[in-house]
Amino acid sequence: MLNATLAADHFAKREAATAKLTALQAKYGSNLPAGAKDAEERLLSEIAEHDAAVRGLVGSAVEIERDSADFNNLVSLGARQRPDDVAKRSFDDVRVLGMRVSRAESFSFVERSADALDALDTDNWKPAPIMLAEAPNGSQLLARVQTFVHNSARGYVPVIPQLQASIEGRNDELQPGTIVTGLIGTFETVKVAAMVKVDRDNLQDYPQLEVSLDAALLSALGAGVDDVIVSGGTDGDITVPGLLDLGTVTAAAISVASVLGAVARVKTARAVPDTILMHPDTEAAFLGAIDGALLGKLPEIVAIPSVPADTAIVAALGNTAVAMRENLGVASATDQRDLYYHDQVAFAGRARIGDVVVANAAHVQIVKPSA
Repeated sequence: MLNATLAADHFAKREAATAKLTALQAKYGSNLPAGAKDAEERLLSEIAEHDAAVRGLVGSAVEIERDSADFNNLVSLGARQRPDDVAKRSFDDVRVLGMRVSRAESFSFVERSADALDALDTDNWKPAPIMLAEAPNGSQLLARVQTFVHNSARGYVPVIPQLQASIEGRNDELQPGTIVTGLIGTFETVKVAAMVKVDRDNLQDYPQLEVSLDAALLSALGAGVDDVIVSGGTDGDITVPGLLDLGTVTAAAISVASVLGAVARVKTARAVPDTILMHPDTEAAFLGAIDGALLGKLPEIVAIPSVPADTAIVAALGNTAVAMRENLGVASATDQRDLYYHDQVAFAGRARIGDVVVANAAHVQIVKPSA
């Protein structure tokens, strides 16, 4: 049962501290002098203490009533055991993407390397491309392209030389000047980030929440990386091209004939087309217009929202490569002021991806209407 008298006392003291804090911030704005800054911190700490005390009073009362109701309901259903209790724990026990919570006011990313994880958790480390491809609703393309991982500031990927075989004369000498040079493409990466916030109490009381946060962050990062692979992107300083920037364009409306023509052109370039990329709406219309028997002879269709609705990409993605930072970045913010008042914690995940590299522009055929 809730101790109303004690709760009312905490509410009154909290309101008094809040009033002082509001007056202090109204007087000085965002540029508080040192003395006022100390006073602000004391008031924030006092408010937090009263909030915690009230949560404890309310939580105890609610937990007793909830447990009683849950137990009675389970008994009525024939259950023989009570559900697991809330697992109260400290921040030191919380993990997001395998990393400890970092107490900070703003995000400060750390690399999720095997060395950075706890000793007992190193078996859960995987390179970023694999994690993003395995996430529910994550990347649909990282498992289809060649992915080269790196840990330096610059990305790199070998560019497949485009060679032409021919019959040589029996007594002709090798001419070194005609040999094609193999290259390594190097470039900067752009950062793809996703953020989520959660109530502090829920994070500490329910370990199951860690699994859902991991899935949410990895899924968002995987989808974001797919968007970069398709359309490219820029962070204002670095711009990376995507498939739409690199392929060979044919001006035509999306139809069975135009898509089949694109498949033929990839094959003519001596590559095996393995993927057709379309917007989900375009995919639905295309599937409704094509004969089922013919559909089985086409490469697999993958629906990506970042593909324009009037465009189809037919590609040999096995001949396409991207470079990614091997480790994901993970950050947390526990004391950010906007979150502090709501008693929340924020988490972020970050992946780095560089240019898409195609072995031959003809291996990526883009069908779209003329501009």
